[in-house]
Amino acid sequence: MININVQEEMIVTVSQVNTYVRTVLSNDENLRYLLVKGEISNFKRGASGHLYFSLKDDKSKINVVMFKEATRSLSFLPQDGDEVVILASLDVYEAAGTYQLYAKNIEKRGQGALLVQLEELKKKLAAEGLFSKNKRKINIFPKAIGIITALNSAAIKDMITNIKRRFPIADIYIFPAAVQGDKAPEELLKAFYKSQEYDLDTLIIGRGGGASEDLSAFNDETLVRAVATSKMPVISAVGHEIDYTLIDFVADERVSTPTGAAEKATVDRREIEQDFDNKLELMAKSLKSRVEKMADSLKRNEQHLDQGIINKIKYLQSILDGKEKELQALDPKGILNRGYSITVGKNGKTIKSINDVSKGDILETILKDGKIISEVKGDN
Repeated sequence: MININVQEEMIVTVSQVNTYVRTVLSNDENLRYLLVKGEISNFKRGASGHLYFSLKDDKSKINVVMFKEATRSLSFLPQDGDEVVILASLDVYEAAGTYQLYAKNIEKRGQGALLVQLEELKKKLAAEGLFSKNKRKINIFPKAIGIITALNSAAIKDMITNIKRRFPIADIYIFPAAVQGDKAPEELLKAFYKSQEYDLDTLIIGRGGGASEDLSAFNDETLVRAVATSKMPVISAVGHEIDYTLIDFVADERVSTPTGAAEKATVDRREIEQDFDNKLELMAKSLKSRVEKMADSLKRNEQHLDQGIINKIKYLQSILDGKEKELQALDPKGILNRGYSITVGKNGKTIKSINDVSKGDILETILKDGKIISEVKGDN
């Protein structure tokens, strides 16, 4: 047995050891600002919004924490396998006696120069006043809406579905273009100029989410400058909530999803119908109340009635009857109940003329109690 003969004042606690090590590290200027490269692993986002992951190379790894406040500087959402460079400081987590990196910023390996260029372009366009122009109000009762996005994409299907659900009488014009890749900026620009030839209430330009580099076409300087000149209000729907492109800054409205674009571009017809029903009910109750009050007053004084008052009552009652008929005539449901129908063709577009259909088209006729599906057999 080895006996260690030491004085009590020489003994230190675990906390004292960790505190001392932290003091040593925090006073080392070389550890305050580190640029560390490696591969992200074990990535997770805490309930508080902080990010936790490991940074590793072929020989070792180190734990990293990025507090919620610092994540606002991110241009992408990190994930396992990403090769990154982080700006961080080294410190000790005293409670566990472990040291770790505290990240202030994260950039994908090879993306740093591109981010610098993008920031410089952003400052240049902002200085020219391109981002500070008056934002136009979106007409939520549109006759026609234009959409610039990839054809047959999930984004376009989402927008068409939601626009038709919310405001089915609006016409939709599609201007297809690639939304990522080398050809995307040129195709998006051509689609934009084509859209300017149409009488549109609103133009939506966007795509579904993607990595930051997949959204680069929407940072193209020529495209951004063109969109800034749009003759109709523009809704930018590029990427997800954490992704911003230069198109977002010149657009009149910015949303984070295709669904959000459809909601921003239209009013929901169900809200209109409910509002109409509510106002109709209030008007009917108000008119009925006025007539009932007059009737009660006349009843209390019926011994003093003369023919003039009786005629006035009849006159007011006829006005009430007429107003009720007018309100009923305005009810959209009443149109179908009177034997009328609405026919729509492909993409839900309302058929207004025989020239809107061709042989082989599948039509949907909406009646008061159902729908009829039919096919055009003959030519116009």
